[in-house]
Amino acid sequence: MKLDLLLKALLMALLLAVGAWIATRTEWVTEEVATPPKGEALTNELYATQQLLRHLGAKVVHPKEFSTMPPRQATLLLNSWHWDLFPERERLLRAWVHGGGHLVISADMLYNQRLQAWLPIQLMDDENEDEDEEEAKDPVPAPASAPSVLQKPKVPDCDKVIEPDGVRPAYGERREYSLCGGHGYPRIKAPTPVQWAIEGDRGHDVVRISVGQGSVTVVTSERLFLNDQVLLGDNALLAMATLQVRKGTEIWFVSEEARPPLLTWLWTQGWVAVVLGLLAVAAALWRGAIRFGPLSAKPVHGRRSIAEQVKGTAQFLSHHGAHALHAAQVRALNEAAQNHLPNYATLERGARAKALAQATGLDADALARALDSKVKRSDRELAPTLELLETARRRLKPSTPSSR
Repeated sequence: MKLDLLLKALLMALLLAVGAWIATRTEWVTEEVATPPKGEALTNELYATQQLLRHLGAKVVHPKEFSTMPPRQATLLLNSWHWDLFPERERLLRAWVHGGGHLVISADMLYNQRLQAWLPIQLMDDENEDEDEEEAKDPVPAPASAPSVLQKPKVPDCDKVIEPDGVRPAYGERREYSLCGGHGYPRIKAPTPVQWAIEGDRGHDVVRISVGQGSVTVVTSERLFLNDQVLLGDNALLAMATLQVRKGTEIWFVSEEARPPLLTWLWTQGWVAVVLGLLAVAAALWRGAIRFGPLSAKPVHGRRSIAEQVKGTAQFLSHHGAHALHAAQVRALNEAAQNHLPNYATLERGARAKALAQATGLDADALARALDSKVKRSDRELAPTLELLETARRRLKPSTPSSR
């Protein structure tokens, strides 16, 4: 009993020692982990911006294709590289802006020659752009004494930007903003005066100019509206100011050109033609398919005319001679007699002649001579012999067939 208690005490002490060692050798820290996107946020990279607009009272429209223009006084965030797939869209877009629409595009869209033809904002050649990109790719290494065991959370890269002098502020007073996610490229050069702008150390980041009765806003950092950037720093304020959000404002997001599948579109637009085409194909296949029966009904066998009989006999004589014709006639008579006269096949020639004479009423001697194939006959004698054999065959009366 004492031994069991001692063992339990030692085991408990060992467990306490292990627990104390783990507690003194480990450190527990709290780390924030971003919640992974789900639902529409997985496929829509502008989902956070759109939800923010809805909470502010704006109307969000996200069409799958750029087939129609927004209403006047609306805002269009155009981020589709294939928006000018049809040439008339550029003309409609320009007319919409001149009529009072507000167009928001990224600076990269200015490479489009159709937009360059009527937008006064120009691209700048930045000589230091390559150097800045190299510095961004190769950050300054951390000092050797910096701890490498624990990594501190990454602080977003934010820069200070401000509304320039002489520009009406977006929120009542001229203020400084914290723009996170980089300034973006390429750099832009805007004419004066401008409606509104944001600038940093390297020039303008956002510029809005008047075009006709409407306006065009160019943004150098297209990451400003993305899900993982819009809530950093003052990006939300800058995004709302860029889109000119007011309660009831209608804002369109065109970032893709989704088209229905070809077969679905054909069925929707012209199902009548599709049905007629399928019927025509089915008829062609049915007409050319292999049939189970003959192409036409078999002709009814009729009795040959005298002319056909004479012609056939002459051809037979020409190819085989009179002897073969006599042998064929005798064979036909014997086949008929076997079916009508008992034991005909076992009889000799004389007995066969008598049996035929008794059944047909013809002369037995004449039939015996006609059945003899060894008799030499002239052409004049062949005709009566064939006639006698054919008459005997036709006079045989039907009777029950007997075994041969």
